[in-house]
Amino acid sequence: MIDLHCHILDGTNCGPESFDESLEMCHLALKSGVRTIVATPRWEAESKEPPLLFAECRRKLDLLQHTMRGALSLKLGFMLRFSPYLPGLVEQYGSRLTLGGGHYVLVCLPALSTPTETEEVWDALARRGYSVVVARPECSHAIRRDPARLERWVIAHGTMLQIDAASIIGAYGRDVQRFAVLCVRKYKGHVVVASNARNASSYCKFFGGAREELVKTFGHSYAQALTSETPARIVGDMEPRLNEKVWSLNASSRAE
Repeated sequence: MIDLHCHILDGTNCGPESFDESLEMCHLALKSGVRTIVATPRWEAESKEPPLLFAECRRKLDLLQHTMRGALSLKLGFMLRFSPYLPGLVEQYGSRLTLGGGHYVLVCLPALSTPTETEEVWDALARRGYSVVVARPECSHAIRRDPARLERWVIAHGTMLQIDAASIIGAYGRDVQRFAVLCVRKYKGHVVVASNARNASSYCKFFGGAREELVKTFGHSYAQALTSETPARIVGDMEPRLNEKVWSLNASSRAE
């Protein structure tokens, strides 16, 4: 499996407290069946500088990978808080901001309101050769109230969706869980499930538990696509399939 959104680096604003805890997270990920992790420190909306210097991020990842003796592949990315200045930021730093050095950027929108300029930002990123992965849309009250807007992003912009493992197992409540499952069912080929883990205590419970729930609800093949095949396409920097079929809201609850 590939964990596309994980706050595994210590010394950042939302990660573990120490290198030892980062290392524990690596061991728990491996135990859960994960073979690749994309480290995604949170980049605040108004910041022009990374939360941790690029070289320091790389140093920490190299040390973790060396300590794990190559059992895990560790890549760098960032979780970018939405800002109208994102296109300029991505133009400035290029693939250093993207997931695994490809052309997908992970963007987190505000929970209570969706900015009016969101579509303009998506278009501006596309003109620069970048595609968007929206982080945890199911956790946004605004997106849950306006699912048609999310659907337009997927259809018109080829936007990808990253669903939290904790949402799949109901850790954030039933409303979030229902919307997460709806997205998984409806947007085949445009959805990945990731841990969004910030510490060691819940890694196995959330990511491993979500994998089991996905297999039970959608079958092994689709669970594999959500946690391995589609994330591999994103990290592997393959061309996004903008015309991927969008499943109907009334589609069967189990993938073919």
